[in-house]
Amino acid sequence: MSTRSRPYLVVNATVLAVVSTVLPGFLIGALSVQVSAEMDVSEAVYGWGLSSFFGAAMVGSILLGRLSQRIGALNQMTLALGLSIVVQLALAATAQSFGAIIGFLVVAGLANAANQTSINLALGQAALPRLGLAVSIKQSGLPTATLLAGFAVPSLALTVGWRWAYVASAAFTLVSLAVVRSAVRSSTPARGAAPSTPESSSRDLLWGAAVGAFLAFSAGSLNAWGVGSGVDAGLGEGLAGLFLSVGAATGITLRIISGWISDTMRAAPFRVGGISALLGSVGMGILAVRSPGTHIAAMLVAFGAGWIWPVFTNFGVVRANPQAAGAATGVTQMGVYVGVFVGPLLTGWVIEYSGYRMMWLVVATSAVIGAVISIRIADRF
Repeated sequence: MSTRSRPYLVVNATVLAVVSTVLPGFLIGALSVQVSAEMDVSEAVYGWGLSSFFGAAMVGSILLGRLSQRIGALNQMTLALGLSIVVQLALAATAQSFGAIIGFLVVAGLANAANQTSINLALGQAALPRLGLAVSIKQSGLPTATLLAGFAVPSLALTVGWRWAYVASAAFTLVSLAVVRSAVRSSTPARGAAPSTPESSSRDLLWGAAVGAFLAFSAGSLNAWGVGSGVDAGLGEGLAGLFLSVGAATGITLRIISGWISDTMRAAPFRVGGISALLGSVGMGILAVRSPGTHIAAMLVAFGAGWIWPVFTNFGVVRANPQAAGAATGVTQMGVYVGVFVGPLLTGWVIEYSGYRMMWLVVATSAVIGAVISIRIADRF
């Protein structure tokens, strides 16, 4: 049975797959207080742990996107999920230094890049009647991963220890692998066939990557430092983790609503994504006000509006390149990984030397820049 005959099973499987391979990178942000205390590292050094996952994904994104076109979506998803299971269990069981954690996260980041591009290919080839809604449901996997990472703080990190969060994540990935194997059929090209080439020009895809870089810099910082910033603003560790999850839940809800309307809207997806990012930048700027109540309210605004844009940008790219979505999003996702790679390094340094107030102002500025570029190139997708 092909993916075309059961499209909604494909969508459900891709959501689980998205959560599974991105969760290791989001967990290291949510667990920053516990891990940094055990490993005795500063925010600036810890930023390398946050960046290593997405840095590896950045390096591998384009090549792994092309590989998905050659070996098929299912084959690459299977390999990526299997690798993610192994590396998370190895991290939980053997990592005794922060350098070892970074090494494991590099491998996990490559698995995530391989998985994300193959997921986009599976959606592009599934002949979905509501592609925009499907992409939004799939993109809801990212804030879902943040939600789970936030819940991991009070439920696991503060009870049985942070390592068990990675054990639980590996178990979740194993379930996801079983669902993916059942729901998705491979569409491997014939031997010797050239992979599909994106219809969008390389220049347009690179501009799309630039949008992703600036906006991912800002959105990634919400996950990376949301808990640490909440604690600094006066919240308890458990409560800060809980409101990271609440913010992520807000983002999930609004992403699905956005996808519901994206299939019928007349506005260009990149334009709508840019406008939503501008609204999110307001919440990020308000996070510079250091008080518990302000932090909670601003997180809801920042997550709610500041995390909607990937629905529209990914929808625009996949819709324009349905048979080459793996290769096309390999380019645009590279920009996203650049943002979340550079973000923790720069923001960690800013926090250490200038505090959270200045860090959130930098993050809000990045969101504004990405939003402006997205609006200006909207007619190209």
